[in-house]
Parts: sequence; structure tokens; C-alpha cells
Amino acid sequence: MTTTQPIRTPDLRPVEAPRFDHLLHCVPDVAAAVREYTAAGLPAHTNPVHEGFQNGAWRLDDRYVEILTVVDPQTYALSAFGRATAQWQSRIDALLAAGGGPLNFAVHVTDSAATAERLRRAGHGTDVHDFSFLEGRVTFQEVMLTGSGVPPWAPFFITVRTDPALRREHEASGRVDRGAFDLVGFLVETPDPHGAAAWLGALTGIPVDASGTVVPLEGGRVHFAAGPADRITTLLLAGDRPPHTEIAGLRVRGAEAPQSP
Repeated sequence: MTTTQPIRTPDLRPVEAPRFDHLLHCVPDVAAAVREYTAAGLPAHTNPVHEGFQNGAWRLDDRYVEILTVVDPQTYALSAFGRATAQWQSRIDALLAAGGGPLNFAVHVTDSAATAERLRRAGHGTDVHDFSFLEGRVTFQEVMLTGSGVPPWAPFFITVRTDPALRREHEASGRVDRGAFDLVGFLVETPDPHGAAAWLGALTGIPVDASGTVVPLEGGRVHFAAGPADRITTLLLAGDRPPHTEIAGLRVRGAEAPQSP
């Protein structure tokens, strides 16, 4: 965990409208992991290999868990995504070698460029990357933290713009299907839960809750628990009898189940 003291920021929810966008789950075999997600009651799908990379997703609505792997490292390294995520590659490689595990998560904001400027003023290093797909029907900008002292689970920020007609096509495809459960949050194991929560709260402009260990991010609350791993460990679900299992290094359980790092 970073030892840098967080720079306090006001509650930015009315301005930047930060909300959970997606979580990145690295797996050695996307198709196999998708089968495990689906068997656990989290309907997931697989996408084709593209530029050395393959992903799939459990897509709830605008939120999703991205299930991903690198199929051809050389091709991926030269792609737009590969260049953007070069700073994460050693951690991706380690997760894949270990059988899989969660990498980090994205926070959607109203204007990622404005968020990047705010972060720079607060003393954070940032990289900004622009992407466009399907002849401009989907565009997004990602803001990634750089430099020392950034925890491995740290979020990146994203603003996505999608052609409304394409959104309707996606909904009609059946790939937007949360199933019987909803994602209410996830758990980060870290040596200093209170310090980690304060750092994330300052970064996102979302005040930490009364416990001092939960950042109530809309669409996916971030819980912190004591432990040495300093990484995301668990998806927290709502619904009737949610699964209690592990999929490629990522635990899945009900939000009300006893916490364990």
C-alpha cells in the first residue's frame, strides 16, 4: 500500500459522478472461466481473439466483470491496449502464471480529461489513452495512475460514449444478463485497510463510510480488510442464496457472508 498521505478532496459525486464501471479478472483460459461463471449463476460470454488478446464478460448492465487473457504477447504488446497497459504487464503475467486473479477496476466519470487534470493538480502522475471502435460508434478515454506509491489494485478512470443504437443492439443480443444476482461490491485485502480506504476516498472524492474501511462507490462498494496480499480478492453479491466459490483466483460470495481475506 502506498505510504503517501492522501490529499483530501471534496465530495465529487455531483460533479464527476464516479461510479463502478468494470473489474478486470485475468485468467489463463477465457472460455473455461466463462463456463465457471455461468455455472455459478453469473451468465457470461466469450468474445473472439483480437490483436493478441481475448476477453469475455459477466455483463450486468453498464457494469461488468471483464474476463481476460493475453493469447499472443508479441501481438498484444504492439496493439493499442497493449501499449496502454504496458505498466501492468508484469502483474498480468504473474496472475496468469498463478492460475488467474483480479487485476484492478475502472471508475466511470463524467469527463475523464477533467478528472485527469484534477488528479495532476493533486500530485498524481497520469497517462491518458483514447480508443475508438466500430467506426466511432464506441469511444472511450482511460486515465491511468503512474509513478511510485500506487497500490496494485488502484483504479483507473474511464469515460465511455456509445451510439444509442449500438447499445440497443447489445441489449437485444442477450449478452447483457446479470442473472439472479447483482454485484454490490468487492473486497480488497491490504495491510492497512483504513489507510487504503482513505487513499481511495481522496482519489475518487467519495467520503469513506463510518467504519473507515468502505468507499461507497455507486454500483460497486469497495471494502477493505486486513491481510498481506494488497489485492482484490472477492466479488460481493446480492440475491437469493448467492454462490460461495472461487473462479480462477477470484472468490465469489454473498455480501452478507462472513468476511475473510
